[in-house]
Amino acid sequence: MRKLAAFYFSGTGNTRFITEYLLKKLRPVYDATLFDITTKADFEGAIRGSDTLLFAFPIYGSAPPIPMRNFVHGYGQLLQDKKIILVETQYFFSGDGAASLGRTIKKYGGRIIAAEMFDMPNNLADVKIFPIKNGSEISSKLARAKRRADKFAEKILENRAHCRGFSRISHGIGYYSQRKFWWKGEAEKRAKLRIDPAACVGCGLCVKSCPVENLALPDKKASPKGHCVLCYRCVNLCPKKAITLFGKSPPKTQYMGPVSNS
Repeated sequence: MRKLAAFYFSGTGNTRFITEYLLKKLRPVYDATLFDITTKADFEGAIRGSDTLLFAFPIYGSAPPIPMRNFVHGYGQLLQDKKIILVETQYFFSGDGAASLGRTIKKYGGRIIAAEMFDMPNNLADVKIFPIKNGSEISSKLARAKRRADKFAEKILENRAHCRGFSRISHGIGYYSQRKFWWKGEAEKRAKLRIDPAACVGCGLCVKSCPVENLALPDKKASPKGHCVLCYRCVNLCPKKAITLFGKSPPKTQYMGPVSNS
């Protein structure tokens, strides 16, 4: 049986959801192990000991999230001649979201054998123009994502998978419509996380759940350290809705994630 190591980053659960589902479909052929890249594990050993690697990540402004970019650069020298599967999750569209990380992997010698992009529910809870939906409201979208994963897995197992997002047209759409502008202001966006001290009760849930330890609890009030990776986990988890990122006002409805709706 082929060995597969799957590495994922997930802010509010969408990427983990579709990756776990996909791995179930691949396990008849692959001995697959799932790794959260924000936890401690023997990543080097997993990479060296696997025939195939899978990288799963959400896309922000058609760019991979900072933790996944750092992970690939950190272990890039181990990717030479490895077979790579890319799984990208998005809300609406990204153009070349999967390829945006794939090009970096190729520079390290990795061989992209399959890439797919999955439309998932919105988690930008403080951005009013993008409505938040939960429960039965997202069941149809999750069902469509599963059907796409079914087809993707089937093609991988039959060695006829495609690499979505790698065309010149997709590259142009991703770069000129989103990524060019996203990268220009990425540092500024990372410093925008705000916590209302009047609403914060110091429960510490955001501190414990932040994947990059960007939050602290001085004087029993949550406070950002300035290196937010824009995953929206804390915005959606805060029980007092005291945290905002891109929006100007606290969220009315928070994204609860796809797990309870699977």
